[in-house]
Amino acid sequence: MIEILLSLIAAICWALNGIAYRKGVAEVSAFTANFHRTLFATLFFLPLALFDLPKTEIDFNTAFVLVISAILSFYIGDLSYFAALKRSPVSVALPASSTYPVYVVLLSTVVYGAKIQLNTFLSAFLVFIAVYVIYGSGKGKFRSSGLFFALLAAFSWSLAILTLDFLTDRLPVSVVAFTRMLLCLILLSFTVKRDEIKRRDSLIYAGIFGGFLSFAGIAVFLTAIKVSSSWNVVQPSATSPVFSAILGSILLKERIDFRMAAGIGIIVISILLLLLQ
Repeated sequence: MIEILLSLIAAICWALNGIAYRKGVAEVSAFTANFHRTLFATLFFLPLALFDLPKTEIDFNTAFVLVISAILSFYIGDLSYFAALKRSPVSVALPASSTYPVYVVLLSTVVYGAKIQLNTFLSAFLVFIAVYVIYGSGKGKFRSSGLFFALLAAFSWSLAILTLDFLTDRLPVSVVAFTRMLLCLILLSFTVKRDEIKRRDSLIYAGIFGGFLSFAGIAVFLTAIKVSSSWNVVQPSATSPVFSAILGSILLKERIDFRMAAGIGIIVISILLLLLQ
């Protein structure tokens, strides 16, 4: 029960982060806003990591998995999603990229030999259905490459999430989170637009607010995995697009239509399925 609650808190943090990120990215490139978000999230994790690092031993295999995890999640996964958004509408890119809980559940049987209960798989599948119901209008033309990059993002994120079981078993949550964010920050430093680094809105909204919400979301999500396992908690955390729609209706006064109401209902069912195990 506690791992599901933590995962839902992470989803809400990431949904709020999306709202802050949209405001921060209004006048800068996605790379710059992502750089600001990652920079501040890394700084928020720094005190916790400094406390735990002296007591932590990192062998070569663990360090290698940390690097691969960061690249898969924050670089290949995120860049593939950005590429999908450039080539297709959100109504295509978001539902397709939100299939990653299904991949996590299926791949966990191969990577960790996990025994997946039927309700766990159904819950993961319902998360994808809920996102599709809300965002998948099917309107607008798009290139097939947009769908390819969205699915590539989902697959890359799923592999990164599966590495977290290995990493949180061997390292404190703060060290795992800080190291992954720092590696991502280094990669983003090569693509950030130098003339945009001092943009105020991006620093405040994407950086300070977005960085803190990313820090909080990642911290509780990693804790949920440490308490349980990635294939048991990834479904609630993947509901962040649905929470974004709900929060958008509350904070931005957007109308709740039939699609959103249906999506919320499906998400409730998916969470209830998890509670049955």
